[in-house]
Formats: sequence, C-alpha cells, structure tokens
Amino acid sequence: MTTRQQSILIGAVVTGVLSSSYLSFINVVCCLGVVLGSMVAVQQFTSRSGTSIEVGDGAVLGALSGVAGAIFGSIFDRLLRPLGLDSTTISQDMIEQMMQGQQGMSPDMMEQLQGGGSGGMMAFVLGLLFGIVVYAIFGAVGGAIGAAVFGEDEGGGEGVRAAEAEVIE
Repeated sequence: MTTRQQSILIGAVVTGVLSSSYLSFINVVCCLGVVLGSMVAVQQFTSRSGTSIEVGDGAVLGALSGVAGAIFGSIFDRLLRPLGLDSTTISQDMIEQMMQGQQGMSPDMMEQLQGGGSGGMMAFVLGLLFGIVVYAIFGAVGGAIGAAVFGEDEGGGEGVRAAEAEVIE
C-alpha cells in the first residue's frame, strides 16, 4: 500500500468514526468531522512521505478521504444499529423526545419519524450517495486547508524567508 493510500485510509477512518454514533453531531458544524478527517489524511501524507503537497493535491487527497469516509461512516452506523447507537436512531430519539410534549402528532407522522415503512435499503443507498457527494466536497475543502497548514511551499517559501532574514539584519 502506498503512502498516499495509507493516508487516505487513515483520514477515511477518522471521518467515518466522527460521522457515526453520537460523534456525528460534530458534522452539524459545516461537516467538521469530514474536514478534520481530510486534514488528518494530508498531515499523514506529508509526515510519512517527507514531501510537501500543493493545495490542489491536498484537495484531491481530501476528497478521496471524504468519499471513503462516507462509506466507512455508513458501515460503522450499520454495525452500531443493533445497539441503538447509530446516528439515525440517536437523532430520531432526540426528535421524539422533543415532540412528546406537543399535541396532534399523527401515528403516520410518528412512523415516518421512527423510520418505519418500506424503502429502508433504498433510503440507505440514496443517503450513502448523497453522503459521498457532500463528503467529497467538504473533504476537498479540508484537504486544501490541510495542504495550506501542513504542506511546505517549495516555490518561494525558503526564498522569502531568506530575503526577510536579510532585511532584518
């Protein structure tokens, strides 16, 4: 496995974990879990390879990490479902508790809220596809940020620092 693939895998696992169970609420803040996972992927790549990374390459690395993270997050959520610790069950329980005090909720509305009815697998697949697109976008943003933070600018970074040092002296 290449350094790039290892970095994508590590970032994807971080994204997947931060996108499941109670931790999924981190993603309420502009997909923060996805951005953090993508930044981890870029940081891992730069530290393991010992090379710098440009912002565009960081965005690609982050997008790939986000796509894999969406898949891992869905798998983790599926594994946690029997325990009632998946993000969907947790969200539904919170909404149910908020709605208990309100009058006039029909049984059909409660069934939809609880995820009852047909189309469970279709909803899973559509949710996964939507997640892949959204996670790729926010992963690219996180990868670009990670490249700006962890990547070293080969093009002029040292030259600028040397010129600044000469001006100071």
